Amino acid sequence: MAFQKKHLIVPFVFLLIALLSQLTACSNQDSSRISKMEEGLEEMDQNTDNKFIMSYIYDKNLALSPEAYAEEIKHTVKELDEVSPAYFTLTPEGTLDETRRISHEFIEAMHKESVKVVPFLSDQWNKEVARAALDNKEELVSQVVDMIEQYNLDGVNVDIEHVTKEDRADYNDLVKRLRESLTGEKKVSVAVAANPEGWTDGWHGAYDYSALAQASDELMLMAYDEHFQSHETPGPVASLSFVERSIQYALSKNVPSEKLLLGIPFYGRIWKDDGTVLGLDVSLKIVEELIEKYDGYVEYDQELQSPVATFTIEENDDWSEIEKWEKILTPGTYTLWYENKDSIKAKLALVQKYNLKGTGIWSLGQETEATWNYYKESLNTPYKPE
Repeated sequence: MAFQKKHLIVPFVFLLIALLSQLTACSNQDSSRISKMEEGLEEMDQNTDNKFIMSYIYDKNLALSPEAYAEEIKHTVKELDEVSPAYFTLTPEGTLDETRRISHEFIEAMHKESVKVVPFLSDQWNKEVARAALDNKEELVSQVVDMIEQYNLDGVNVDIEHVTKEDRADYNDLVKRLRESLTGEKKVSVAVAANPEGWTDGWHGAYDYSALAQASDELMLMAYDEHFQSHETPGPVASLSFVERSIQYALSKNVPSEKLLLGIPFYGRIWKDDGTVLGLDVSLKIVEELIEKYDGYVEYDQELQSPVATFTIEENDDWSEIEKWEKILTPGTYTLWYENKDSIKAKLALVQKYNLKGTGIWSLGQETEATWNYYKESLNTPYKPE
């Protein structure tokens, strides 16, 4: 009997081993299939999760030379999704200045490259004009809608800035009227002030983030001008902390992350030690030229995540003019806070960190040649906490 039991056990053991081997193989195959599926989904996410990039185009000569900006956009290596030119300016009466030239050729050239054209509606930083526009909403909305249809534009970016908390309800109503009046895929976006401290007075108080986000397709967060012309002491245009706290505030006001664009400055600001030049903005191109021309000393502030340069113009040097401001840089020592590859990449990482829709830029044509070599790649690099 013992011999028979032994003969029965041996085949059973071999059968059990075979079954276990088959189960292990199936399990490995399933794991492999699951792994490949996950890799495929991950790859799909990476291929489809390209963040949105829009840029303002502001230049007093734009109406005269749209071809120049068509060339400028070629330099972006097809990175832009949308441009916002200065086509919609306001008259003192708060109506649309319909004498401003709008280029059919430029719009067609952009559409050919799959770039949308969404002009910004500007009060030209004039309080009386801004108030007049809010008092004249019905006519203004009708004009904007007509111009969008007439020129086959893709929408409007509302960038009325010289308003206060008293204008809050009227501002919300203007945006709501525009959204209700524009049909199809025409978009309405709104430029809003950065508000890292939760200020409720002044122009910050005009922006009801939650209501504006609900009434529009997106908010463009102007996360720059932390320091500007009214600051006697030089400082960064957009330190990383200033930018991040501004994002956090917007999100805390129920702005969906997929509706928020992070504004990136393509300019710096310059101060002269004697106080005769206070925070005048200069393009990043000019920043590079000034640093090279006057052998400037550059430091990178790790805490603020912003570069700063100092340079001195001597009496016998070739002086420089900031053409935009018609200002001559006379002999003396200057401080320049600006943006470079490292500071811009640090800001772009926040888009991924908070899963924002993308970025908005002020403004096209001010960047250095190297910018577009890293911009989109950095913008779409998954966020990795340190």
